[in-house]
Amino acid sequence: MNFGGYPRVVTESSAREKLQVINEIYQSYIDRDIRLFLQGDRPESYPRLIKLLAAQTGRILNLNSLANEAHLSVPSIRKYLWYAEKTYFIRLETEIKWSLLIEILFTFMNNKSKRRKEKTMSFKLEITSRVITLTLIVIVAMLVGACKKSNSDTQPPDGTSAKLRFVFLADSRGDSLGFPVDSAALNPIIREIDTLNPKPSFVVFGGDMCYRGYMNKEYTFQMFKNLFSKLINKGIPLYPAVGNHELYHEHASYGYFLVNQQNFQSTFNESPANGPAGYEHLAYSFNDQASSSFFAVMDCYYVTKDTQKINMGGHIDSTQMAWLKTQVAQTSALHKFLFIHVPYYYVDSDSTEASEADTTLTTLWSFIDANKFDFYACGHSHLYARRTIDGSLTPYPQPVHPVPAWSGNVVQLLCGTCGAGSGGGYIDPTVRTEWDVHNAKKTYYYTVIDVSGNTVTVNSFQGYTGQHTVFETFKITK
Repeated sequence: MNFGGYPRVVTESSAREKLQVINEIYQSYIDRDIRLFLQGDRPESYPRLIKLLAAQTGRILNLNSLANEAHLSVPSIRKYLWYAEKTYFIRLETEIKWSLLIEILFTFMNNKSKRRKEKTMSFKLEITSRVITLTLIVIVAMLVGACKKSNSDTQPPDGTSAKLRFVFLADSRGDSLGFPVDSAALNPIIREIDTLNPKPSFVVFGGDMCYRGYMNKEYTFQMFKNLFSKLINKGIPLYPAVGNHELYHEHASYGYFLVNQQNFQSTFNESPANGPAGYEHLAYSFNDQASSSFFAVMDCYYVTKDTQKINMGGHIDSTQMAWLKTQVAQTSALHKFLFIHVPYYYVDSDSTEASEADTTLTTLWSFIDANKFDFYACGHSHLYARRTIDGSLTPYPQPVHPVPAWSGNVVQLLCGTCGAGSGGGYIDPTVRTEWDVHNAKKTYYYTVIDVSGNTVTVNSFQGYTGQHTVFETFKITK
């Protein structure tokens, strides 16, 4: 009973041998069947999902919660569940909503004349200790609406025809210890995200959420996270990147603090933990197989100890770079997106945010250019700017082994304030035009991205406390 009735397992004499045979069968199922079905779309994620499902036998599945634990998107969870059920590994029972069935009953009673044209079925309705058998004629579409499963019986919920929506925004920090986050600007944006139709699958925040990561004797990460609780509670996860302000105590001159980084990790522990050891919830990636999309979040301020020597322009260490290369090598996704706090190309000269890229960011851009990422989304500069990076722009600064001219047409999407003071120093008029720069005072931004087939549509919104409106739309076609 404990080991099932598979003949090869039954014939083994000891429990150890039975478990070994079961493990071999399971591994063969993963290596042969699942790898074939998923066709390279990260089959290593499938066993993780199966383990999570084993712990939820007999329970109602929450797909959003399952997606967070498995580090997969909800569409990918649906796809994996479809294969698990079709290969007889699991069986999903669909909950019947009795209120809807009663509604169907009344509809049936009011449409007697149509009975002969409808399909029939029988079901039992149990009321207290009595069982009354009723024969109903129901419209098939209504029945499916009441009891439908998530997926088709003949095709998995997959393919680049599926659509995915997500939101990107960054820099909501205030400008003093008494004004940690500009909630007056951020809250209207969150409310608008909540009303989007269709709903986004997730929100990525590009860093600098509060004026300081630690101030007034407490860390500020949970306070910021609570602002997004309305979305999180509805199954729209928040995936943050680390900004420089996350690592400050009350005075930026003290430098970056390791304990801030650790508190960030523990607060945002729902983010994937698949980064390098020590980088859990700081550098991470996830996939959406249904839309053939890959997402990576990088940490350009990673510290191993407190440091007073700070580089606001960021740095990508070799550990993260090697990890990103491995992640990209494992995906066959058509679309690839990278999120980080700092820009590679700056469009302004702002003395209050004296930042510049270093050679490690040139190396990073060289990699995403060669792998044809769709865009590099960032913040840090308190403005909006967007440009496709092609061969007309020189890689700068060049590393010791110079990289060639760009050819991947990666978009740098700088959406750098959803509350932080509208900024930017002097912006050359030509640069303003070429980069489509927007930095009007008391104007804040967020971007909605839709992936459908081989096309990515990006709609950027601007506004203040009232309704935000679309001011720019562009498309990326692969």
